[in-house]
Amino acid sequence: MKGDEKPAKVAIVTGASSGIGEATAHCLAEAGFTVVLAARRRALLDQVAEEITKKGGKALSVPTDLSDAQATSALVRKALEEFGRVDVLVNNAGYGPPYALEQLDRQALRHVFDVNLLSAMQLIGELTPVMRAQGGGRIINIGSLARYVGAPIAAAYAATKGGMEAMTACMRLELAPWNIRLSLVVPGFVDTPTFDTAREAGQHLRDDPENPYRKLMTDLDEFAKEQLKSAASPEDVGKVVVKAATADAPKTRYFVPRAARTTARMFGMMPDRLADRILLKMYKWGPWA
Repeated sequence: MKGDEKPAKVAIVTGASSGIGEATAHCLAEAGFTVVLAARRRALLDQVAEEITKKGGKALSVPTDLSDAQATSALVRKALEEFGRVDVLVNNAGYGPPYALEQLDRQALRHVFDVNLLSAMQLIGELTPVMRAQGGGRIINIGSLARYVGAPIAAAYAATKGGMEAMTACMRLELAPWNIRLSLVVPGFVDTPTFDTAREAGQHLRDDPENPYRKLMTDLDEFAKEQLKSAASPEDVGKVVVKAATADAPKTRYFVPRAARTTARMFGMMPDRLADRILLKMYKWGPWA
């Protein structure tokens, strides 16, 4: 830490340049945390940091390509150099390529796992000794309802979120002796720029008459637009992250909105064939469309 200044508790938030990450950074800053903002886009990160500072908070933007192991390590080093500690890690960074599995090569799949899951595991591993030496810490991993409710054109994304949940369950046990507590936050539909970004990235496939998934992609786009009319806000998720970061006894799993828990339980209890029929009809795809 620089000088004699003693900052409040420090939180690293990945994917902090927009959407859930940006809202979470604001919520944590309002709760008194110094926030370290990580994402690829420097201009957007700097803008978020400036907004937090104007409101009287403290923020440091650290442009980071989380698909790169060295850059991910550099994020940890920078946070420690500036503030000397990290009390909370929010693993939020993630994206879902808007393509069918056959349209993704091994390199593209690896990138999804690097950003969505492996960077989170690396950050947890590198911050474990830090938090242990401090006497504890909080790790909050952002999952997804996609882990519980299947959807076509989402295999890579859902696989990483399923991995995030399994990893969180294991790490709760692994880190329990050192007062390092982990929570999983599971958003349902949240109104973020992610949907617009995915829509733009997949436009060429929706326009391609040779694409066998063309109708599905168009219908899913319309389905998402309809769901967003009643979606949770990024701030809703950010407030729940603050709860997980500050509660004396944080829950192991939070759903946002709460109705997402009901959806997850319903599909979890349902026979697979029945769930498939319901979902295929909902997505207007397959024999029950």
